[in-house]
Amino acid sequence: MADAPVDEFFTVDRDGVAGCFGCGPANPAGLRLRFRVLAGGIIETRLRAPKHFEGVEGVLHGGIQSAMLDEVMGVAAERSLSASAARTALVTAELSLRFLRPVLTSEEIVARGRVVAASGADIYVHGEIVDAEGRELTTARSRWRMPRASVS
Repeated sequence: MADAPVDEFFTVDRDGVAGCFGCGPANPAGLRLRFRVLAGGIIETRLRAPKHFEGVEGVLHGGIQSAMLDEVMGVAAERSLSASAARTALVTAELSLRFLRPVLTSEEIVARGRVVAASGADIYVHGEIVDAEGRELTTARSRWRMPRASVS
């Protein structure tokens, strides 16, 4: 998959994800996240969260934060694949989050992901949600794999 220019947002174009809660453009109840490539291959997405995504009043629910990070890190992992494999959806094998500071729903939310290593079938990715000043609010680590074919 060719890199989109820096600052140009794109939607995910992979088989089987049109209805995905996080990135699917066909899911009317989903986040419908769009992504862009920053310098160094970092993937970024942004969201102004509606009030119904709150946990504690004024704070984005941790599950929505997790979904955003899972999506942005998945796009980073997918973009590290060869062009012939890039249309195949990867799956999250592991995901770990640290909630450092509240993520306020009154502000635009910025999530970023970057591949840090690959080993065999595994792709390792770090992610973060940051505020307008660039302070880390939530951090994440994940491991990604291409799903195995079904065995009959």
